[in-house]
Order: sequence, then structure tokens, then C-alpha cells
Amino acid sequence: MSQPEFNVEVASLDRNGDPGFVHYRGAFYTSRSAGQFALTQAAALSDTREVDTVSVVIDAVSEGSSRRDVEFIGTPGELAAELSALPAYKNGVLRTVISAPREVTTAVAAVLDASPPLPDSEVDAPGVLDVQVYSTRPGPIPNSRTDVGAYASHDAHRIAESLAADLGGTIEPMRNDTVLRVIHEAEVSDTDRIAAERSVQVRNLRANISVLDPVADAEHITALAADLDELRARSTPDARTDNTEAVSASVSTSNAVDVEGASTRPRGLVTAPSGRSSGTAWATSSALHTAPGPTHTAATSRSADHGLG
Repeated sequence: MSQPEFNVEVASLDRNGDPGFVHYRGAFYTSRSAGQFALTQAAALSDTREVDTVSVVIDAVSEGSSRRDVEFIGTPGELAAELSALPAYKNGVLRTVISAPREVTTAVAAVLDASPPLPDSEVDAPGVLDVQVYSTRPGPIPNSRTDVGAYASHDAHRIAESLAADLGGTIEPMRNDTVLRVIHEAEVSDTDRIAAERSVQVRNLRANISVLDPVADAEHITALAADLDELRARSTPDARTDNTEAVSASVSTSNAVDVEGASTRPRGLVTAPSGRSSGTAWATSSALHTAPGPTHTAATSRSADHGLG
């Protein structure tokens, strides 16, 4: 039986802003699954521990040796933007499930407390509608879908209207009017919004370069490639002043102030994966020096279905 080809570790940061305790580990056969697990668990860790910044590493394994394919420090939104720019991990981002915004879980919990959904034995009765909340974010940051439950038609409309008012959303009937979906824009940080906007610019530049003639448009390709390099460089600032100050992913911090005890680890995508065909040598990967965390594998790991991206 073949062995998994990608190992993933998701960790919180220590007091110096360096990778610390590993909360999730997984072994996967495809880069798509590895990227999906990395982003799902990074978002879950950020949500449950109420921290903005996490650490993610992905090692590609071959014949007993491994190389560091991805090393990242930043927000889950920044991670989504970075992974979506890498062809091997893009599909994993598109399929990722992440937790709903806190304001949604709070609003839904209040609804369930006041108006419990119908029991399973009654959900197929005539006139019963499902209510759900769909939280949108700027791509490639995944959206979230939260299922509220099944209700009689008049209750479903009342609950959907209440949620739409609380969340500032609109109601859209779906599946032949059997589902009332409340759609709203989830709040995202300035850092995540900038990362999302930059990822769109990177994708557009790459698309423009791909359709140009390498000979006739060589000068134009060179100029676009320089723009692309500049955009990519913005996602890997050299340092941040400390582990509590949020740093905008759009600005390089190569001249960051040297603060005593501050971490000098880069923020963003620290090591971009090199092409498999480049002949890059494989080396034994150094593991993070952390206390053992929960172990998750491709076969046993299950993440809660908080919403679909």
C-alpha cells in the first residue's frame, strides 16, 4: 500500500511569535487534501483559541525523506490567499469547509434556543422549509454555510427574516423554494481583505502572461513578470515587531524595528514550493520542537461541517 505523500502540522505561536504547540497533524495522499486540511484546521484553531495568527507547515514525503513544501505564518485568510496561488493546493482551498463567523453562531444559537427545529420524523411533511445562513467572504477566502434547521413554512419565514435583520443580509429561496437561505457578508480583517485583493491581482497577471506570445510580447511579459514578483514579495514580509501587533500583508517590513524579544520569523508564505520537475534535492525535514498535539490522519480526521466554501 502506498504511503501518504504530504504531512501537515497546524500550530499556535509562542510568546515570541514563533511556531509553538502543534494542535493538528495529518498525513494525506494528495496536495489538495493536505491544503484543505491545513486551511480548515487553521481556521478552527484561530476561532477556538481566538487568535489571529497561526503557523502551518506542509512537508512533501518521498521514499522516507521529505522536503518542506509550505511554511506559513499568518491569518487563515492569508493562508487561503497563499495556497490558492499555488496550483497544487488551489483545489483544496476551493473545497475547504471553515467555521461560520462568530456573529452567525451567536444568532443561530439564539434562534435554536427560542425556536427548536422540527424533529427528523417531521422534516419531510408538506410545507416544511429548511433555513440556512450563507456567509460570504472575498475570494479566495472560503465562504461558510450554517444549517439552522427545518421549520413549518410560517416559522421558517419568520426565523429567516429575523436572521436577515440581525446579520444585515437578504433571503434567497433555493432548491425549488424548499430552502430559505440568508445571505450576508461576513466581516473580514483589513489584513485578510488586502491578501484577497492581492491574490486576485496575482491571478490576473498570470492569466495575462499566459496568453502573450513569448517572442513578440517579450518586453511586455518582462514588465508583467516584474509586477508579479512585486506582488508575491508583499506576501512575505521579513519580520514583524512583535507577536501581538498585526502587520498588513501588503507592506514589506524589511526595515522593521528591532524590539527586544521580538520574533524575526517572516510572516506569510515563508518557503514557496518549488516545482517537482526542477530536480530539487530532497532533505530530511526538521520537525517543530513542540509538545505532542492531537494526531489526525487522512483516514481518521474529521472536521465539523460548519459551512461550505
